[in-house]
Amino acid sequence: MTFVQKQDWHFKGSECCSPVSTCCLSWWCPCIVYGRTSHRRKNQGNLEGYSCMNTSCAAFCGLTCFGISFVLPMLSRGDMRARYNLKGNACTDCLCACCCGPCDATQQDKEAAYREEQKKPSLGQPGKEGVMNYAPQQQNPAFHHG
Repeated sequence: MTFVQKQDWHFKGSECCSPVSTCCLSWWCPCIVYGRTSHRRKNQGNLEGYSCMNTSCAAFCGLTCFGISFVLPMLSRGDMRARYNLKGNACTDCLCACCCGPCDATQQDKEAAYREEQKKPSLGQPGKEGVMNYAPQQQNPAFHHG
């Protein structure tokens, strides 16, 4: 059995004021941020085809009507921990989602964007797919050292 050490979250929950646009959306329209984060995670970071009125956003709004809007972000946080091998547990997921939903929404959105970007292949980084391969130089047989 292999043990993989859990990683710290790249962004702290207290860093919820930047970017300002995400911060404002998290406070005034958290369903949009939740929907964007869900779309990003489901599509490997690609926001192509994203609409601010998607099913994740609608589900968040529906649960808000019953006063339990924290449920989806709590579950999402657990999914992110498992997917990206992050530190935390179900208790901290619940506390983050219940006690400071806007900060949690901002943190999850930034973390998903960062982690999905890290998974993309990049030229020139060792261990990544698509690394440039250099062909060995051929010796010029007409050139001799004298």
